[in-house]
Amino acid sequence: MEAILSVKGLCKTYVTKSNSNTVLDHVDLTVGAGEFVAVMGPSGSGKSTLLYTVSGMDKPTSGDVVFSGKNMSGMGAKALNRMRLTEMGFIFQQMYMMKKLSILDNILLPGFQANNDRAAVRSRADELMKRLGITETARSEITEVSGGQLQRACLCRALINSPKIIFADEPTGALNSKAAGDVMRELVAANRGGTACLMVTHSERVAAQSDRVIYLVDGGIRGELVLGKIGSEDEISAREKQLRGWLGGLGW
Repeated sequence: MEAILSVKGLCKTYVTKSNSNTVLDHVDLTVGAGEFVAVMGPSGSGKSTLLYTVSGMDKPTSGDVVFSGKNMSGMGAKALNRMRLTEMGFIFQQMYMMKKLSILDNILLPGFQANNDRAAVRSRADELMKRLGITETARSEITEVSGGQLQRACLCRALINSPKIIFADEPTGALNSKAAGDVMRELVAANRGGTACLMVTHSERVAAQSDRVIYLVDGGIRGELVLGKIGSEDEISAREKQLRGWLGGLGW
C-alpha cells in the first residue's frame, strides 16, 4: 500500500525555563493511502501531540514528516496552511465552529477558501449534509443543534475539499452512544471512499472499526494490532473483544 503519511524519528520536546518535557520520542509511523489507523494509549502518552505534529499544526523538535510525497519540515507557513486546507480534514472532540455563522456557512467556509467555483462547493456541501442526515440544520446556529448533529456538521466541513486524509482527535468523546455510532458510520464510509484517517480515541468500540490500532506509551509506539477493513457493523463486537484482549496484554 502506498504511504500517504510517513513519519521517521519524530520527536517533540517542550522546553520551559525550569525543565524540558519530551512528549514524542523517536516515533516511526506510516499511514497508507486509504488506510484507517487508530491511536490509543493512556492519558498523557502523547496521542494528541502526535496528531497535531504530523498534521503540521505543530512543529516537531526533530524528525521528518512526509505527507503525499512532500517533506513538511521544509515547507513555509503559507504552504502548510494551503496543504491543510486542500488536502487534509480535521475533526476534534471540541467542535470548533464559527459562532456567528450558520451550520451551512461553517461547512462552506473552507470550501470557498479553497475553490473559486462557489456553485460546485455549495453542491458538495448539500450532498454531504444530505448524506449525513443534517440538511434540516443548514440555517441553524451552532447552539441550536444537538452534539451529534454538530459533530456530523464538523465531518461535512472536514470532507468539503475531498481531503486525502482526515485527522480526528477523540471525535466521539463528547457524544452519546447513538451519536458516536452515527459519526463512526460516516467516518468508515469516507474511508471506504478512499480517504485515509488517523484517529486518536480512548474508545475500544470506536478503535475496533479501524484497520490498524497503534498503542502509544510515554511518547513511543509500544504495539500495533492489524484488524483489517471492517466488513459490516455486525463485526464490531468480535473486533472489540479482540482489541480488548490485546490492550489488556499491554497494560491498558
